[in-house]
Amino acid sequence: MSTPSRPGWYENPDNPDELRYFDGILWTSNTTVLRKRPAPEQAAPAVSAPGAPPVPQQTSVPQQTPVPQQPPAPVPPGWGAQSAPQGWKRPSPMASVPGQPELAPYLTRVVAYLIDTLVIAVASLVVGGWFLWKAIEPIADRLDAALVAGDFRAMSSALGEAGLGWLAAFLAVQLLIMVGYHTFFLTRRGATPGKLLLGISVRRLDRPGLLDVDTAVRRVGFQAVAQALGNVPLVASLATIVVITDLVWPLADDRRQALHDKVAKTIVVKGRVER
Repeated sequence: MSTPSRPGWYENPDNPDELRYFDGILWTSNTTVLRKRPAPEQAAPAVSAPGAPPVPQQTSVPQQTPVPQQPPAPVPPGWGAQSAPQGWKRPSPMASVPGQPELAPYLTRVVAYLIDTLVIAVASLVVGGWFLWKAIEPIADRLDAALVAGDFRAMSSALGEAGLGWLAAFLAVQLLIMVGYHTFFLTRRGATPGKLLLGISVRRLDRPGLLDVDTAVRRVGFQAVAQALGNVPLVASLATIVVITDLVWPLADDRRQALHDKVAKTIVVKGRVER
């Protein structure tokens, strides 16, 4: 049986005699017996004893018109239009992810992202700051004067004469630190330091637990490539659009996935990932 595309009651893939609720991501533990409509029983004709007088038929007494009852509540869309168990409340589409039932709020993710970005920036300056200094050393005086004067045109002109080789070396160090940072923490803790501070974590969409290396690299690799292309003149504008779209995509996504989450098939949830 293929995986359903929306929440609802469906035939249990593990037991064909049951219905099981699919929450939009995973199969939940909510099940109910598959109800089958019994065949109508036919009343057997009465047989009179031999020689006995026929039994007169009783005149039917008019019945009172039954009071119409309130129709049952509509059944969630699913296989066979089966009825839901009584007393059961339909959960939200993302409420039953095993071990991590709630998606992380968007603003919490943004704050965690800013914390991680700051940590990566500091680490990049510590490790690759010498490359950055060599790139701007020839234009340091001009750049300083432009900053003091607030002349952005002069500042842009000075940056255009920076040592591209040294600048490329610094950006390479920054990307390596970014990929290593995310891969290390996501495969060992299920969350980067920024996410750990705010009580959220990253897990696979199809199963709980820590990310494997391949998933973690694909997730951060999308972000790293987009940010790296933002420094290439011919594609910088397009790369910037991709980065911004990636940041705001969770606002319109049912699972609050960013583009890099969709590439790696991950979601960000509240709490820590079960190991």
